[in-house]
Amino acid sequence: RPGLFYGQCSEICGANHSFMPIVIESIPVNYFIKWITNSM
Repeated sequence: RPGLFYGQCSEICGANHSFMPIVIESIPVNYFIKWITNSM
């Protein structure tokens, strides 16, 4: 589903990774196809 999804780093591979926020933007597949086609 489209939207913004928030999380935190779950890998301990360096200093302060537990404080590293993550944001994922999910978009409809047709928007992605249009973007990737125009990027080539």
